[in-house]
Amino acid sequence: MLSWRRLGLYSFLMMGLLGVLTGCGDAGPSWTSYEGAVNEKSFPVPKVANKSDQSGNNSEMDYVRYTLSGISESTSLPEVYLDEIKSWGWTETRAKSTSNTSNSLRVFAKEGHIVHLAVHDGFFTLMVPRNDTATTTVKSLADDEE
Repeated sequence: MLSWRRLGLYSFLMMGLLGVLTGCGDAGPSWTSYEGAVNEKSFPVPKVANKSDQSGNNSEMDYVRYTLSGISESTSLPEVYLDEIKSWGWTETRAKSTSNTSNSLRVFAKEGHIVHLAVHDGFFTLMVPRNDTATTTVKSLADDEE
């Protein structure tokens, strides 16, 4: 027969075990704190994302890969992140259709700059075309003529 003391001890241990198991679950990434991307400082990236790779020799794109558990190619980006991107002044534009363009690629523009955001399982990639500085230069030359 169980005494009240043992019953209390078992209950306490079970509650503690339940608390530990609940706390260790994967709650997904935190979408509350952001910093500027490595390759485009004015584009927000969740602070919990870890830079895992960066291009060095690609002449067309400057890309940075960020690992972030909980994201996947099959789910869309959370609205809270899309709202944060908009609050930093970026607007979403349409990606040019190519044979390798998937639904996981999003394109954002701000003041003549372009950022391609591609979501994959467990990571995302931010790609910035290297030739977008030419667009900015042409724009500034046109402004000088007025």
